[in-house]
Amino acid sequence: MVNKIQQTKVDLEKHLSEHRLFLERSAEAFDAGYEDEAKRLALSLRVLLHDTNSSQSILRQLGKKNIPFYDSAYEYNPKNLLTYAGLVHIQATVTQPNSVEAKYVPKLGDTTGRKIKKLDFDKWWNATVIVDDQRKEISRKDLVLYMANQDGGAHVDPNLNESYARLSRQNSLGVYLQISKEVRLISGAHLASIRQITYEVLKTLKYGIKKKRHRHRRSSQEKPLAC
Repeated sequence: MVNKIQQTKVDLEKHLSEHRLFLERSAEAFDAGYEDEAKRLALSLRVLLHDTNSSQSILRQLGKKNIPFYDSAYEYNPKNLLTYAGLVHIQATVTQPNSVEAKYVPKLGDTTGRKIKKLDFDKWWNATVIVDDQRKEISRKDLVLYMANQDGGAHVDPNLNESYARLSRQNSLGVYLQISKEVRLISGAHLASIRQITYEVLKTLKYGIKKKRHRHRRSSQEKPLAC
């Protein structure tokens, strides 16, 4: 049997700080156009948040998972038969005369049409944030774990969850842009949603975890959180 030594609180706080920085850097790269950074975001989100019978998240080990989590999603109405993507917008851009491109983008701090609220972790983690054209519901937890565990964040699985595969490969939200006789499907909701979840988590960590008061002047090289 291999002997193990328990990590100290100092070790765990360092891991927390590192993964916050990982999120900030990958979020900045995502915003610069490198949308495949969503896979790295999903991995750090999993490490920070997800608990199983055999492993505990960093926040759980630090006893900090009881903080309120920021919820930026549009309200989901189960009676609405349209597809739903509560964490994202559609952005249309004119690229040249008579040519328009559209894609899903994270809402970030845009609160138009709703107020930001706070939820306890389990309610936030398991809340429905996507409903596809077959009425399949996908939560924040689902998105993070599908991307991290199956779609290249930490592992590439030979088989993907069907709802996630349809969302990420087949435009199961059914949203399209029509220009004259040309129809273009709008994709990428899964990537933009992961970026928005990152925004919520960074905002939660920034304002939800109380730090010990100490005298410290921010260096001119320090950057604010990408939230």
